[in-house]
Amino acid sequence: MINTDTDLSDSTERARLRYQPFYCEENAWWLCADPALGPEPRWVLFVLNRQGACPLAAQRAVPPGALCWWDYHVVVMDAQTRIWDLDTRLGLPVTAAAWLAGSLPGAERWPAPLAPLFRVMSAADYRLGFASDRSHMRRPGGGWLHPPPPWPPIGTGMTLPAYRSTDGDGPGALLDLTRLRARIQP
Repeated sequence: MINTDTDLSDSTERARLRYQPFYCEENAWWLCADPALGPEPRWVLFVLNRQGACPLAAQRAVPPGALCWWDYHVVVMDAQTRIWDLDTRLGLPVTAAAWLAGSLPGAERWPAPLAPLFRVMSAADYRLGFASDRSHMRRPGGGWLHPPPPWPPIGTGMTLPAYRSTDGDGPGALLDLTRLRARIQP
């Protein structure tokens, strides 16, 4: 069993976690059920914005110091208010406050279209409701934008668009940065 009181970023234990680059929503789905996160409850956070291009710092998909512009990103928060982001350089896990500061530096000053929004739901609800046929990762000719994970697609159909929505409708609660910070404060 993993000692969740330590940083797993350079550990062989990190390699044990299911991970496929560019499939954060599926990585999070598996992570929700992983014993490494410790006891329940757990939450899933979709990082979104109205622009549809979220700048995140400290992401492994880009060189150190560069911003990664994800159309959305998905992380898991454990009962100790630590973020499990398999794509970050910040450590694994890292406190939610440290993850927000390191991943979204200066976000309170960003223009409204870039301002981060967070769709937050229980891990249990996410595991029950999420499904992806991976069609969002296909090129118009049918080829893959990025290689798919080695495991089968999750669920039946495609519920991902509801989770990515910046409208009030959709799974969980849609929070701005201020409301998320208030929710995660001890």
